[in-house]
Amino acid sequence: MTPATFLPLYLETLDSTPEQVLPLLSPEIRFTVLWSVDGDAQEFAGGLTELEGYFAQREPDGQLHHVELTQRRGDTEVVLGHTTKDGERLATFTMAAQLDDQGRAVRLYASRTTSLPFDAIGGSSD
Repeated sequence: MTPATFLPLYLETLDSTPEQVLPLLSPEIRFTVLWSVDGDAQEFAGGLTELEGYFAQREPDGQLHHVELTQRRGDTEVVLGHTTKDGERLATFTMAAQLDDQGRAVRLYASRTTSLPFDAIGGSSD
């Protein structure tokens, strides 16, 4: 196993130039995002059209992803990290991606919660 390379790039792109995210994804993408704020969870799922809809409803102003742990095995990557908003720790997230032969995500899973701070489960608090 080696460190993940796709998911850190995906998150950096999402944070800095979100309009450039779609070329990183396969046209056959299937995804699910489980988004929880203070214990109230909502799921977004589907294909490219639904993912574009999810991106359109995001309010990312001031938010950044910080990757803490990464792993890649074959065509599959996982990451664990946290988000900040305007420099303050906001939430914990996990992601997994399966990549196609061209290095684009064909499966994408993400979960995010504000209920369990990352440092509560042994992570750093940089």
